[in-house]
Amino acid sequence: MMFTNKSDKKINEVSTVIGEATTVEGRFQVKSSIRVDGKIFGELKCDGDVTIGKEGYVEKGIISRNLYIAGTVKGNVKVQNKVHILESGHLDGAVEMKSIIIDENGHFHGRSIMKNNIDKITAMKSKKNNIVEIEKSISDKESDTATEKEKDNNLVDQHQ
Repeated sequence: MMFTNKSDKKINEVSTVIGEATTVEGRFQVKSSIRVDGKIFGELKCDGDVTIGKEGYVEKGIISRNLYIAGTVKGNVKVQNKVHILESGHLDGAVEMKSIIIDENGHFHGRSIMKNNIDKITAMKSKKNNIVEIEKSISDKESDTATEKEKDNNLVDQHQ
């Protein structure tokens, strides 16, 4: 038996359903999970999972933990974990996530950014910058040493 705290339970529960006959315009924020069978024209921010039903439509953007698409999403998507585009699903836009699943006949058109790769690229850039700084530091020290040697040679030449 798995124990979860109340906040985890609330996030996992689908407490909000946008029905087929419902249209929402503007920013929409949900503290739990949501199912969209209607239309949202605006940004949807959800602490839990977002499920877009076959008749569901979201235009503008989605921020959530996981995203399951059987309907249509147009706009930018930022997901903490997984995006799953089902066979009837359509996603048009930029998406940032850890993993993506596209079922046969599922549609994705846009740009994808894998979060794990972002972390790796950032770490690599950071290491590269450190290497450049170290090389610069070594180069500066070598230059200073060469200048000191030239001064010493000039002093020796003057005394001879």
